[in-house]
Amino acid sequence: MDIFEWIFTKKPKDAGDIITDLIAEQPSLPGDETPEAAEIQHLTQQLLDYEVKRDWINYSKLCHPSITGFEPQGHGHMIKGLEFQRFYFETVSSTLHKTLIMDPQVIMLGTDSAVIAYVRICQKTDPTNDSIYSIHSNESRVWKRIGGSWLNIHYHKSNTTKVSSP
Repeated sequence: MDIFEWIFTKKPKDAGDIITDLIAEQPSLPGDETPEAAEIQHLTQQLLDYEVKRDWINYSKLCHPSITGFEPQGHGHMIKGLEFQRFYFETVSSTLHKTLIMDPQVIMLGTDSAVIAYVRICQKTDPTNDSIYSIHSNESRVWKRIGGSWLNIHYHKSNTTKVSSP
C-alpha cells in the first residue's frame, strides 16, 4: 500500500494513531541513511548537473515522459510533460555555474517511491561585469522506480533568491 492509498483508505481513531501507523508502515524517516536514499540523492544531483550542462538526452532519461511539476516559470500552473523544460535546454544560454544540494532529506515511501526535499544553491558568474553571485531555491522531487529504473515523476521549485558575493 502506498502513502496516498493509506491516507485515503485509513480511518484512524485519532491523530496519535495516524503518526504511529504512518511510522510503522514507512521503511524510512527523514534522516535515515539507506542505500536507496543515497541513490535518490545521487540521481537528483545527476539530474541537476545535466540541467547545468544542458544535456537534454541524459536529463530526459531520468524523467518520466508525463512528469508534472510546479515552478516559478509556470506562473502557478502545473507543468505537464517534458516539453516545457526542453525549451529552456534548447534556447537559454548558460553561464558558468555550479549547482549544490544542501540539507537533503529523503523519505522512502515503500520500496519503489521516494521524496527528496533540499535547498538548491547555484553559484554563477556574470560575464558582463565579472561578478559572482548565488541563487537558491527550495525544491522537492518525487521519484518512482519503474521497470527497475528510478524516474523523476514530479517536482516543485520555489521562487529563487539572488545573493551577490562581497
